Amino acid sequence: MVVVVLVAVSFANVLFAKYLAWVMPFFVACSTFGAVNGVLLTSSRLFYAGAMEGQMPEILTMIQVKRMTPTPAVLFMALLSLVYLGSSNINALISYVGFATWLSIGLAVVCVPWLRWKHPELPRPIKVNLIWPIIYIIATVIITIVPMIAAPIETGIGVAIIMTGVPVYFIFIYLRKPKWIRDILGDMTLNLQKTMMVVRPQS
Repeated sequence: MVVVVLVAVSFANVLFAKYLAWVMPFFVACSTFGAVNGVLLTSSRLFYAGAMEGQMPEILTMIQVKRMTPTPAVLFMALLSLVYLGSSNINALISYVGFATWLSIGLAVVCVPWLRWKHPELPRPIKVNLIWPIIYIIATVIITIVPMIAAPIETGIGVAIIMTGVPVYFIFIYLRKPKWIRDILGDMTLNLQKTMMVVRPQS
């Protein structure tokens, strides 16, 4: 992404001269802002969906009563984004998040041929030729292996970021919690509901 931006800016400097060269960085900034906005709103739905399956805290299953949006999930995603901004090394940050993102997406796409092979009887409203997920999986493998060789430390940190979800899941979701912990979590959920004016969606 950084290389693409640099090429675009250099191209604008040659084509538009110094008077209009600012146009390219401006539109790149607009594009980046739009992409970040889209990722923020779509990624938050992943937390929402995970919470609906019982894999994340209950508060993330709730939607705002007036705007009908998953406000807690959006705010949680925004909080994670602010944590990522704590890193001053943009290249390392891209390596952390990029590796984790591609690994997660690749594993999700692996489910397509796996389910086609193991459960061919399941209904499929949308069915694609297996060649496309296979090509995607191969590309994902290449994209995830190259950083392991080129930047093993950043890749290891990316894996560590993914693995932080394991103890959180077992402690807060999987294991049966004592009553006093359940009471505290229930009070926290209720207070957050009142603060953000959110409720669980009706099935």
